[in-house]
Amino acid sequence: MKTNLHYCIVLSAEQLTYLAGSKYGIDRMKILHQLIETAVLKETEYAIKGFSTTLQVGQAVLSEVDLSSKLGYDRKTISRVLDKMNQLGIIASMQSNRTSIHTLKCISAWMQDGYRIDNPFYVRLKDRPDERENPPAISDDGKHTSSSSFPFVSVFPLTVATENFGGDILADNSI
Repeated sequence: MKTNLHYCIVLSAEQLTYLAGSKYGIDRMKILHQLIETAVLKETEYAIKGFSTTLQVGQAVLSEVDLSSKLGYDRKTISRVLDKMNQLGIIASMQSNRTSIHTLKCISAWMQDGYRIDNPFYVRLKDRPDERENPPAISDDGKHTSSSSFPFVSVFPLTVATENFGGDILADNSI
């Protein structure tokens, strides 16, 4: 686990509703947390038998098999959750014959030891599709979920980053 590291997650109501939900005891936030913990914070060369690539800030290499063994979930369940996270725009995943590369689209930046590290793959709220134009959230098993079961809450802490259409505004030392 990385120490002295803070990050700013920006989720739409639909994305948060999906991640906060649980089916068959699967904690979807644990899956996202594992991807966040695995993401690189600087350009990194990655190589495995017969495969090599350069990971950019905000990308994580983690196969479905690795995720399932670390979290104790079935690989097919992990696959369905990752597919839904891709569909919702939380992450973007690419698979090779050796592993998967997951790009975090919901993290705007990290703060490590007082330095801000921007995520080049972050998609700002204003650039995301309007949720009212999209169909309601769908659970892992294909059923519609009600967004009314997850109340809207506005929280305005003093030491967090806020987003407006002109740019991100940071507090003095944390996100």
